[in-house]
Amino acid sequence: MRVKIAGDVLVRDLAGEAVLLRLGASTYFGLDAVGTRIWHRLAEHQSTEAIVPLLLQEFDVDEQQLRSDLEVLVTQLLAQRLLIAADDPV
Repeated sequence: MRVKIAGDVLVRDLAGEAVLLRLGASTYFGLDAVGTRIWHRLAEHQSTEAIVPLLLQEFDVDEQQLRSDLEVLVTQLLAQRLLIAADDPV
């Protein structure tokens, strides 16, 4: 899936974790260290598929588990409009 960070999102890294703020809705979302790393990889590559091999190199995790966890996180970020599908005109 191709994604991009919504234009009205501010990110603050705090001690290896991140806080995301969507200005238009005053939505806050906290990420742990792993979620923060995924967020930064998505910002760099804008593709869930592109970051899977990178994350597999960084973390000791089964690929199926990684894909499942990635899908859950991306679904949550999309629902909060912190990420948007790359083909979404909004």
